[in-house]
Amino acid sequence: MQARAEGENGELVLRLESGSPSVTGSRWDAALYLAASWDPYELVDRGVAAAAALSGGARPRSTKALPPSLDGFGWCTWDAFYSTVSARGLADGLAALEAGGVSPQLLIIDDGWQMTDLDPPMRKAPPTELAEKLQLEGEPRRLLEATQDDYFYESQEVVAEAMANLPPGSLGNTVMPTLANLGPQHHAHIHSHAGSMDSATVTSIDVAMANSLQQGQGQGPAGGAKDARGPQTGPGAGGASAPARIDSSGGGVSVAEALAAAQRSAAAPTAPTATAEEGRAALTAPIPAPLPPASASAAPDASAQKAAQALWLARASQRVAGWLMGIATAGFLIFYQWVVEPAPPNSVAVRAFAAAAKGFLRPAMLSFFATASDFTRRLVSVRANGKFSGPEAGPDTDWSGVPEALGTVVAHIKRKFGVRYVYCWHGLPGYWAGVMPTDGDSPEGGGAGVPGLESHLRYASPTAGVLEIEPSMAWNPAVLAGIGVVTDPHRLYAAMHRYLSDCGVDGVKVDCQAGVGLIGSALGGGAALSATYQAALEGSVARHFPGNHVINCMCHSTENLYRMSATAIARASDDFYPRDPASSHPHIAACAYNSLFIGALLQPDWDMFHSKHPAARLHAVARAVSGGPLYVSDKPGEHDFALLHSLVLPDGSVFRGELPGRPTRDCLFADVLRDGRSLLKVWNTNPVTGVVGVFHLQGSAWDRVRRKFFVHDKAPPRLSAEVRPFDVDAFRPPATAATARSGDAGASAAGSPAFVVRSRNSGAIALLGGNQGVQVSLGSGEADVVTVAPLLRAGSGPGAPAFAALGLAKMVNGGGAVRSCAAHDPAQDPSAPAPATPFGARECAFVARVRGHGELLCYCSREPDLVLLGGSRLQPGVSYTWAPGVVAAGGGGAAPGGRLLVDLPRSGPLEAELRVVFRSFEGSE
Repeated sequence: MQARAEGENGELVLRLESGSPSVTGSRWDAALYLAASWDPYELVDRGVAAAAALSGGARPRSTKALPPSLDGFGWCTWDAFYSTVSARGLADGLAALEAGGVSPQLLIIDDGWQMTDLDPPMRKAPPTELAEKLQLEGEPRRLLEATQDDYFYESQEVVAEAMANLPPGSLGNTVMPTLANLGPQHHAHIHSHAGSMDSATVTSIDVAMANSLQQGQGQGPAGGAKDARGPQTGPGAGGASAPARIDSSGGGVSVAEALAAAQRSAAAPTAPTATAEEGRAALTAPIPAPLPPASASAAPDASAQKAAQALWLARASQRVAGWLMGIATAGFLIFYQWVVEPAPPNSVAVRAFAAAAKGFLRPAMLSFFATASDFTRRLVSVRANGKFSGPEAGPDTDWSGVPEALGTVVAHIKRKFGVRYVYCWHGLPGYWAGVMPTDGDSPEGGGAGVPGLESHLRYASPTAGVLEIEPSMAWNPAVLAGIGVVTDPHRLYAAMHRYLSDCGVDGVKVDCQAGVGLIGSALGGGAALSATYQAALEGSVARHFPGNHVINCMCHSTENLYRMSATAIARASDDFYPRDPASSHPHIAACAYNSLFIGALLQPDWDMFHSKHPAARLHAVARAVSGGPLYVSDKPGEHDFALLHSLVLPDGSVFRGELPGRPTRDCLFADVLRDGRSLLKVWNTNPVTGVVGVFHLQGSAWDRVRRKFFVHDKAPPRLSAEVRPFDVDAFRPPATAATARSGDAGASAAGSPAFVVRSRNSGAIALLGGNQGVQVSLGSGEADVVTVAPLLRAGSGPGAPAFAALGLAKMVNGGGAVRSCAAHDPAQDPSAPAPATPFGARECAFVARVRGHGELLCYCSREPDLVLLGGSRLQPGVSYTWAPGVVAAGGGGAAPGGRLLVDLPRSGPLEAELRVVFRSFEGSE
């Protein structure tokens, strides 16, 4: 049957793909699992776990150990720096958060810390031909070859400007965010991977040139002074001056430094020298005029002047060539944006472009990927690059030749900022394009510098099912450039994780996992290859990162998920795209609905977000109810501290839900993005309370025809939804066939007041039965949090007091502050353990253990006689307030009782015991 005819009559169609043309068969013994239940969450958990056991051996989430880092606020470096992340950037970001009173417990050093490189044909080639035409040799020739930077910077500036003017959601602004950060003022990422590589992998410049450049960096031949950002390397450091080096990634000595050194030598050898920053500023300054010819008596300066003239000509030609290349690249991107990207699958435009990308356009496509992204870079060492050679190392400083010191950087970060957990990012294949192949000119010691590790280039071939969903996979970087696949991933992970562990790193974030399944098309199928890699990863994590410290990313294929037998966290969605406004609503919806299935095996991670973003409050609520990690990727200094303080406690901990956040029953089959009437409700539990996040996400969605996030309604109407205590499914009585026929579980007790419900937006409190509800009204892009607290009663008499602890009023998931709550009534239960303070026989107390500081909100059926915090009496009007008559009833009107607000002081420990005491309550009402 043709693919276009499958399912056209509404039938269920299964497509089984091995992922490799060499793996075929006519039978599949376990292709379909069928089950039924009155409980949709139990059904999905049971079904997914059963399918995983049959397919790949993954164990259920409930049997796995969650890493303690989940309960701490985190900061991830990705959107803050992209691949220009450096040691100095880590300190800047953490210092900015600390200045606002927020102390992350988790730091994720994302892509950019590793040593990577491009295949030799894609590396920047020096302008050798121009040097030969000018008949330059020695130092002038080397200076001229260094002007290759001008070509790339100029072309990048043009491309960056074009990207800034493309519509949001385009390829450049969404999939390749580094395109928006191109150009020298952004420290282009093509230099960011320059490592402190050994002599076998670097090219030397003669000692005289190195000494000249060291003078330009404030390292004089006698003084040995050091640059403010780096360690001493000159003679004053106690040894011979080391030669400067240029690594194969294009780092090392820049043309600006060389130009500054040459001009200083020609003009005034004894004048004050320029700083490294002044030298680098020459890259962005106008092309200098050629120096005047030297006099015949100035023979020693002739070489420098000749070099300066050659530099002027070279830079001019390189910038013109770079500008032309930038124009051509920008034109290509615009054509792709308007012609190829919106074309339907199997259309003429898509088929023609796929053929061209694999044919005459392939060199241009590879050049584009090499310049605008990291997707064709390969791992060349398991060690960190030069941007981590010391706590002050940055992306704008030449650290070539200086040994990396990631361990020193990590120790400094933990000591200075109190970070408890540091994770480092890496790809499942090592890096986006794998490990640099060892066949041919293999690096000494094996792939990625690991003895005995072999890596070979393999080319992916997407299956028909993949291409039907995403045609652009036909010209994916993995397809065009191939992946460097290692023969033994156990050896790779053991070396990398041992190095990271020795440096004080506590865990890893492992990305691009589904890409291993893609490359399985060349290696016996994705399922088999993923199983090998996943087993190797989990074995290495268990050995090197005790506590199960790993986050799985980009791993939604069942080839990955069904093989995660030990790891416990997985991303629930595609990336958070800060530059694409149309993506915010679909991102949250995808996280919620994906969590329904992923949550059966792992704790879903809803990804980082930005606290200072137009949709920040929407995303903050989503992360607070998700049950997963809560971390941001703010640029240093760009924070909304009011928002952050509503999520994070002073010690850096957070109130995390106990379960995966999942859509409520009435949202499971609603289109919360497109139907124009439904709000998304996501439920979760805390130790005592329940929580329901409510989101207005209508108006934008992923468009499968356009293959992008698309705004289909620019002005969605205000919508309302009813939130009931039984929306928190853990509070719902077990479902049976009888309750299902009667309309709902627990319907007979639906009207009995058993819960206290509070809307964070309005502050309204209501006393409700399980199936009674409150209305939540939201405008487009708004969210609310509804806390549901069980109502506790001391005794069964008509005057028996009732109490509920709702949590911290100003925190997003404030109900998480209540860690335990119980009633103590000596008359009803003489054997129950008494509180520290004794009470009479006609007294009762509600005892709650709480965490945090600020206003703790409680419901009381009447004014309490005594309120104790940690055994101390609180003075009325000072430490707590009582407001009667502010509670609504489920059927309308007012409910008895009122609101008790207790002030939890910030000083001292964040844990406290609250006792609310009632006296002479029998028959008092």
